[in-house]
Amino acid sequence: MKILVSAGLHTRVNCPVFVPAAKPAYDRFALRTPGGERLPAQYTEQDGVGGILFLLPWLRAGESLTLRVVKAAGRTPACASVACEDRVSIRLFGRERCGYYFGRDLAKPYLGPFFDRYGSQITRLDLKTAEHPHHRCFWFSHGSVNGVDTWNEPEDHGYIRNESVEAVENGDVFTAFAVRNVWTDHDGKPLCHDLTRIRFYAMPDGNTVADVSLTLFADCGDVVLGRTKEAGPVAVRMNHNLTVKPGTGRFENGCGGINEDEIWMKRAPWCDYYGTEKGHLCGFAILDNPENEGHPCYWHARDYGLMAPNNFYIPGDRRIPAGESMTFRYRLVAHSGNTRDAGIAARFADYAAPPAAVCEE
Repeated sequence: MKILVSAGLHTRVNCPVFVPAAKPAYDRFALRTPGGERLPAQYTEQDGVGGILFLLPWLRAGESLTLRVVKAAGRTPACASVACEDRVSIRLFGRERCGYYFGRDLAKPYLGPFFDRYGSQITRLDLKTAEHPHHRCFWFSHGSVNGVDTWNEPEDHGYIRNESVEAVENGDVFTAFAVRNVWTDHDGKPLCHDLTRIRFYAMPDGNTVADVSLTLFADCGDVVLGRTKEAGPVAVRMNHNLTVKPGTGRFENGCGGINEDEIWMKRAPWCDYYGTEKGHLCGFAILDNPENEGHPCYWHARDYGLMAPNNFYIPGDRRIPAGESMTFRYRLVAHSGNTRDAGIAARFADYAAPPAAVCEE
């Protein structure tokens, strides 16, 4: 079995590539380059299609490469998700890099904290702060779900409660898991359910790249996601020192905008927020998937450290009819350096227009 991959119009560096394929005969396998290098590979399903996922280390724009599937020795996977009582621990290359926390002491789960390669904390996790206390690292929520607020946490706020952790996948290319949550009003009456999928890649450059998706199911009647700026449905809060005010930060979008005056409620395919923490420049980018309704999205991004894609405040309400669902997809990049250093524009090209790849028996 061999795989033919073409870079297309973009030079690729550590680029995730998925190619539809039959499952190889080997329990553990790799891809061998013409020069004899072996690239880790992993079998998975993506949108219901089985195939091979790997990281393409380097391929110049316009060039192609032939890779052959070969048997690999069994060993402890480089990536693992470990489900505990109230969290999922995400471990890359033998150490914890992030976690998904869903304990019932909080109104909704969060993903984080995120760090750069040197251990500098990028996202805020301060459970005692009085300023926007509901901003915890990276989270999924919305400020008006049939009129119930699951974003802010006033006295009558709603809840997002975990029901299960499932579909855990561990390997040398990525670790992934899914969680099912119920969204309720303050009294516990269900509004809808979700399926959240999270995948972390084994990036060799020390940065953290993850794909996340949120599918909301209108299984309790119609769901109206209201017109509000407190919406994402995903959002990140930067560490205090990385904010524009009063910290060292700056944020940029994919259309050349800089900071809140040029980015807030403007449309762009991605946004990247960075600053200096413990002497290291580091940041966090959110890339909007081109398949999301209304792409490129508007951005609810603030100088004080909030960044969220938001296609509700300006376009207005979104209705999910009873029995139907709506999915939102994003790629996250927690990185060292600034936007240019981290190659965020190239990361978006990898996400929006990945290399062409085919498998031949």
